[in-house]
Amino acid sequence: MHQAPPRFSPPENQALIAVGSATSTTADNSSTSIRANPPTISLPNNNDLNNCNDTHVTRQDDRLVKLFYENLHLAHPILVPSAFYHGQQYPRFLQLVVHLIGSRYLPSEPSQQLKDNVESQLTMSQDRSPSMVQACLLYAIYLDACNDYSKARDAFSKSAQIASELGMHRSSFASSMGSERSVEAESMRRTWWELYVVDVFMNISSKPLTFHCQIATPEVALPCEEALYVRASGIPAPASFLAFRRRVFSAEETIFPSFSYRIDAVMILCRVLVLNQVREPHRDQLQAVENALVSWVNHLPSSKREIIDSYGTVDEMMFQAHIAIAYAAMLLHLPRSELQPLLPPRGDIFWPCTPSELSSTFSRVVHSIKATEASRRVSDFVSICPNMNKHSPLITPALGLCGMIQLATSLSHADDCFDHHCNRVTLILGCLRVAGRTWDSASMTFHRVRTCAAEILSESIDDWSSRLSEKITPGHNINDLRSGNRDLGSLQNDQDAQNQVLLDLSQGFVDSACYDTSLFNSLGDFDLI
Repeated sequence: MHQAPPRFSPPENQALIAVGSATSTTADNSSTSIRANPPTISLPNNNDLNNCNDTHVTRQDDRLVKLFYENLHLAHPILVPSAFYHGQQYPRFLQLVVHLIGSRYLPSEPSQQLKDNVESQLTMSQDRSPSMVQACLLYAIYLDACNDYSKARDAFSKSAQIASELGMHRSSFASSMGSERSVEAESMRRTWWELYVVDVFMNISSKPLTFHCQIATPEVALPCEEALYVRASGIPAPASFLAFRRRVFSAEETIFPSFSYRIDAVMILCRVLVLNQVREPHRDQLQAVENALVSWVNHLPSSKREIIDSYGTVDEMMFQAHIAIAYAAMLLHLPRSELQPLLPPRGDIFWPCTPSELSSTFSRVVHSIKATEASRRVSDFVSICPNMNKHSPLITPALGLCGMIQLATSLSHADDCFDHHCNRVTLILGCLRVAGRTWDSASMTFHRVRTCAAEILSESIDDWSSRLSEKITPGHNINDLRSGNRDLGSLQNDQDAQNQVLLDLSQGFVDSACYDTSLFNSLGDFDLI
């Protein structure tokens, strides 16, 4: 448990300020006369200064740990819950990584000394423990979000290598750390699965693909629900991934922890990455991945379709799962659509890494609709949970691609739904701007999307504003319609007049719907009212 920092108290050898005669009582209750001395100012000695510095460092470290758990840990919850952090007594190198990540959420930049200490500790240490796996994994995420891709991949490679040496991919490893229902065992299961998740996300822009975690037949049991893990009480016996796969054949709806659906979503994303590297995949191979994307949504329990509860708590694992599925759909359909030529790649990291020629499952117009629909889903989920510091920085490319697809769609669609796409691009830019205050990758993505948006939308916004001003007539009100109705007899009562005014105003102030996507969207629209 976390121990409160020691209170500073004057040391025993500090000089006393005394005027006149006084007596002090010793431990044996004998009185000792103190000679009167002139007033003096006492200064703490070197030990006292060290104690003060230690107290300050402890408080600062506690603040950094708190920032880590309130932000990145929510998206990558592999360490023990915050209430058990200090009692876990993690090695110094892991603590430094936690402090470094936590410092990223402060207004000021992390100190260069802290960065150097982390780099030195992880480079020089010969430790090959699970703590080193966790430290290198978290450090890899940090470096990737800071646009230091080369070092990020080195750190992740080291993490995956040590994990393989330790046998963390074996079902027996977690239980070797204690009871399978213990916090430590659960932390180990989460760490191994997180390795796989991060491995896939880091390969999205890689040429060629270099996966470190192979899970053809996964042995490691699935993590539990986050609420049970945080309380560290009542952690159930973990379910196997095979049991999760068999849920689709169950007569009754079976609910698994959110982490399970996130893992499954990332597996589908991985299949898309691999398939996009095949120059001429068979039609059945493309259809199989498309079937997996649709089936993932169709087999979601009703409780997992929502990513937020009635108290406003976000299920971060389900949020990432939905983003991963939508991202996979964008990566699958965009290269085979009519949208990509509308925005030249220019070496942009957002566009999928694919061969020049690709086979197609549907017509190109259907691929375009599916890519646009997937991007719409990303913006919808982000609009519900716009606090980007609570999300993983690894989803930044998904937001960038979402914005780019909406830009491309705005060029191919009619002017009537321009504002619809413009508003989605504006939403994405706002989220990227906020995330960019913390992570360099988001800042870079913001500037790339913003530059494209400025080139594409500026002229269209001027035209749209002109059309909007023509639709809105000053002084247009219900009384005008009422007087006109007496002559025309078109509206029968005040309610009809009011409805007509609202209809007229909506044409100027309410965005036009883009198109009916119900045929292509297997996930129902959000009930926002």
